[in-house]
Amino acid sequence: MGMKLDHIGFVVKDIEKYRDYYIKTFCCKPLSGIIDEPAHGVKIMFLETGYGNMPMIELITPRSKESKVTGFLEKTGGGIHHLAYEIPDIHKAIEHFKSVG
Repeated sequence: MGMKLDHIGFVVKDIEKYRDYYIKTFCCKPLSGIIDEPAHGVKIMFLETGYGNMPMIELITPRSKESKVTGFLEKTGGGIHHLAYEIPDIHKAIEHFKSVG
């Protein structure tokens, strides 16, 4: 199927604080500035992990209490939220996952 890990999404309380933490602690490099995503009620930023552009780290912070990730942040305190994969054919991937239950 050819799945390739694109990025690991982390929900954080303060994107600037965690950006600085990842850059300093893990020698990550910024791949983007902070991007406002009003449709999802979040701000995001991508960091390089040191092995080229993939997989990336995506930092995600809610813009408001109505954000889609606010509940996750309140319940867990933040952390890994999702893994995103790049695949060549979404329809084949759907059929594959259906076939394996």
